[in-house]
Amino acid sequence: MRNGDDMTDRDRKQQATAPSRSRSVVRAMIWATVPVLLVVQLLASAGVEASSFWSQIRQLDARIARTAESRAELIAEPLWKMRYDQVTSVLNEIMHDETIAAAAVYDDTGVAIARVVARPADQAVSEVSRPIRYSNGNIAVQAGRIAIAYSYATVYTDTGSRLMLLLVVGLLATFATLIAMRISANIFIGKPLTAIMSAIQRSKQDGRAYPADIKSTNEFGQLARAFNAMQHTTSGALDRLGHMAAHDPLTGLPNRRSLSEHLVTLSGDAGSPDSLIAFCFIDLDDFKGINDTFGHDAGDKFLVHISERLRDAVEPQDWVARLGGDEFVVIRPEVSNEATAQAFARQLLDAISEPIRLHDKQVVPRASIGLAVRRAGDPELSHLPALADIALYHAKSKAPGTVAVLDEALQRDYRRRRDLELAIPAGFADGQFEVWYQSQVDLESQAVVGLEALIRWRHPELGLIGPGEFLPLIERSGNNARLTRYVLTDACRALQRLASAGRPQIRIAINLPPSELADHSLAAELRATCARFDVAASLLELEITEGSLINNIASASETLHRLRRLGATIALDDFGTGYSSLAHLRRFPLDKVKIDKAFISEIPDSAEDKAIVGVIASLAGTLGLKLVAEGIERPEQAEAMREMGVMLGQGYHYHRPQPLDAVLQWLEKQAVPTETSRVVAGSPSIAPEFAA
Repeated sequence: MRNGDDMTDRDRKQQATAPSRSRSVVRAMIWATVPVLLVVQLLASAGVEASSFWSQIRQLDARIARTAESRAELIAEPLWKMRYDQVTSVLNEIMHDETIAAAAVYDDTGVAIARVVARPADQAVSEVSRPIRYSNGNIAVQAGRIAIAYSYATVYTDTGSRLMLLLVVGLLATFATLIAMRISANIFIGKPLTAIMSAIQRSKQDGRAYPADIKSTNEFGQLARAFNAMQHTTSGALDRLGHMAAHDPLTGLPNRRSLSEHLVTLSGDAGSPDSLIAFCFIDLDDFKGINDTFGHDAGDKFLVHISERLRDAVEPQDWVARLGGDEFVVIRPEVSNEATAQAFARQLLDAISEPIRLHDKQVVPRASIGLAVRRAGDPELSHLPALADIALYHAKSKAPGTVAVLDEALQRDYRRRRDLELAIPAGFADGQFEVWYQSQVDLESQAVVGLEALIRWRHPELGLIGPGEFLPLIERSGNNARLTRYVLTDACRALQRLASAGRPQIRIAINLPPSELADHSLAAELRATCARFDVAASLLELEITEGSLINNIASASETLHRLRRLGATIALDDFGTGYSSLAHLRRFPLDKVKIDKAFISEIPDSAEDKAIVGVIASLAGTLGLKLVAEGIERPEQAEAMREMGVMLGQGYHYHRPQPLDAVLQWLEKQAVPTETSRVVAGSPSIAPEFAA
């Protein structure tokens, strides 16, 4: 009975609140309609009355004009014969007209011979004047004229009275209409809306279906019946929609939306604020390769397998979700310490790593996990996804397939990385990026034959930052093209200064990021920049990596041929560390190969490295390519390179990267070669043809 009483009270409250809402609709309808109706009535009445008013004005003007003409005929003879008392008598006869204020007769000389004033004019008057003509058969002359002044006061008074009457009648009619509309709106709109709103409110309270009780057969009755039918058919659908909104349709796991709600619940339900929560952010390694190799249907099957393994690997109190793509989350609500959390994360990795059969092939899944451990009472609990993502980023970039645990060092690195990424636009705008140069030396003559342009960032707060830290951020922010143009412009300016310093034969090498090889406008921009600084494109050397060639073979080949036709030299950088292949060396228009410093550092002590460099030198000689040894730091390394046929060297043994001014000062102390070095002379002759 208690529950029944509560339900009755609640229903009564809903019934009490619902009419107020329906009445507000009725009031809104009335207040939107009645003023318009009143205005229309008043405008219509005013229009009719205005038409009547102007009609009366025209009639009065015509009547006074007729009066003036008739009186002009009557007083023509008395006026001509100077019987002025008769003239005055005629004027007095028309003074009974209350609209006439005054009348006057003037002789042919313009002198007033009779004037009658009926009443003082309390407002402006109009005047009608007519000539007085006298004829007796022998003569016909103009004896004078008659003027009558008259007022519209009576017309104004009558019109004002009628307007006031119309206003009163209009207000009464509007009030009657208002009452009728209010009654009819409540009957035909208010009550049906009240019933429907009451059913909706009650349904929102507990999710059950409540029919709207409307017996009428009009549109509202039809709406109520449709609403009742919809209530029955959608009650189950609402439950399904709620589940779909909170769960991933492919795996059935909770989704990203559920994650935030679960973290709030987890914080409130924790037994102790000091209990530890382990948050594992899982990202599958090379899932794109699965899709590309086996197709998206197989990729979906792969994700379902992973979700099932995660479900099987956790305890009932744990929580598993898929955030989208190949990202999963596993939360263990209570762990004893961080070591236990790491062991749990490694168990998840082991479970994921079991082979899966796709299209009759065994595929071994690999994943990386970012682990964040926080206390249940930690205010950063809602930030666990972002915190674990920081650790995941570290795992993916440093050691894929492992577990990375969030610590203060990772958070500092993340904040620094994020601050640098946000500061990149300001770095370009304020000229914080500096281009430094490192020399390339002919190992035989020791002459400086080239410079490599190397970028540095002089941050106003963090000081000088190396390219290894900020270049990945520039690539991720989409500023690769901007940086390339920045370096290209500085290099052309440097070539100008080198020529002025008496070193016109020195080339400058520029590193091209992979994305630039897909940009077919690069050749045109290089040509325009060289023309702007009046330097030859043949003095530019463009360095590319093997990875950038492999990822875009067709596009890279076309771009490199365009650059080559302009006269630029093409060099393959870091040879031997990536996808080294004879086919690549033959397919692309290469002029030079740069041996990575990893093969130079142990020479001459390492026989294996010497053998590798020897093979590379032999291969380069066969293909007609020039070799550059990077990372030469000791004289014996330089000598070993020279003996193996490497013609150019670069490294700290010769020169450390410096700003251009310092490089020019250093070059002044170097001997200027009297003739072109054998390396330059032996370089392929390239006609500076323009790309189509």
